[in-house]
Amino acid sequence: MDNQRRLLLIQQYLLDHTDDTQDISSRDIRKMLMEKGMDAPDRRTIEADIDDLIDHGMDIHKEHRNGVPTRYRVVGRDFDTVELKILIDAVAASQFLSEERSRRLIQHLAELAPMRDREGLCAELRSLGSIKHASGHGIYNADGIYRAILEKKQIRYQMIDLRVPDLEPVPHKNGKVYTVSPYAMIWHDDRYYLIAYEEERDMIITPRVDHIGEVKILDDPIRPRPEDFDISRYYNRSFRMYTGPEMDVELICDNSLIGHVVDHFGRDFTCIPVSDTAFRATVRTSIGPTFFSWLFQYAGKMTLAGPRDAVLAYNRQRRLILKGPKEQEEDQTAGEPQMTSDWTCNL
Repeated sequence: MDNQRRLLLIQQYLLDHTDDTQDISSRDIRKMLMEKGMDAPDRRTIEADIDDLIDHGMDIHKEHRNGVPTRYRVVGRDFDTVELKILIDAVAASQFLSEERSRRLIQHLAELAPMRDREGLCAELRSLGSIKHASGHGIYNADGIYRAILEKKQIRYQMIDLRVPDLEPVPHKNGKVYTVSPYAMIWHDDRYYLIAYEEERDMIITPRVDHIGEVKILDDPIRPRPEDFDISRYYNRSFRMYTGPEMDVELICDNSLIGHVVDHFGRDFTCIPVSDTAFRATVRTSIGPTFFSWLFQYAGKMTLAGPRDAVLAYNRQRRLILKGPKEQEEDQTAGEPQMTSDWTCNL
């Protein structure tokens, strides 16, 4: 038992205090073990323990010098400090994870780095309170959804709204229950989304996991994925995890916007110059408020040129923005508003 404890202590000491540029000596290891209440091992015992760790997969470099204690350092880790920093930044930015859960994850990730790097990696903890809005229940719903995906079982859940003015969670649509076939969960724009088939509406839906409550795994098997189901499309920023009809749209853009179009849609789109200062881009996207809000930020430099359905939908959205909730409700009661006849929207 003492041998096993000594081996574990040496392993952790190496991970805490060494890296590619910093090493420790057998004398340092001996001193550490004595401070932990262990009997002081001789140099050969420490050397044998290091060899055991190497045999079990640790990437440890040994440096022998005449008349000087052997020095050791870990030269290979599961994650280097830069990789850990990227993971920690993602956790800190995530609106899906609560502040408490994020603090725990960041601390666990930081402990994978050498001790001298941990303080810098934990710097994000000081600002977590100002950037976190998640309530904390999402992680438990994610666990239930993930188990259902693995078991290929349907799930039943309710959606959650926030109550005015106290912002307390309340059931959406008076507690309407949704039954779906879950296919995947994906991380998109610092949030988790469920990709699922809803039989009631015969469509793929993409609700945010932190808006889902009361998840129950059913005994019923999922409906198989459609043959053309391609999860990669949901990572495309142009879809933004909102359900809406897909179509190819034409945009007339100032040449200065080419980078913004590539950032949003990737490089797989048709790009044709229409003048010395503008180009026509044909892109595939999901038509809805999120796409329209993206268009609006380039007012004066981007035109939605077609197709007709997309232009009419955008015109309707513009009119709704200028109306209050009461007027919108009256429009819905009276029926669909009359569309304008122009096919081109100058933003």
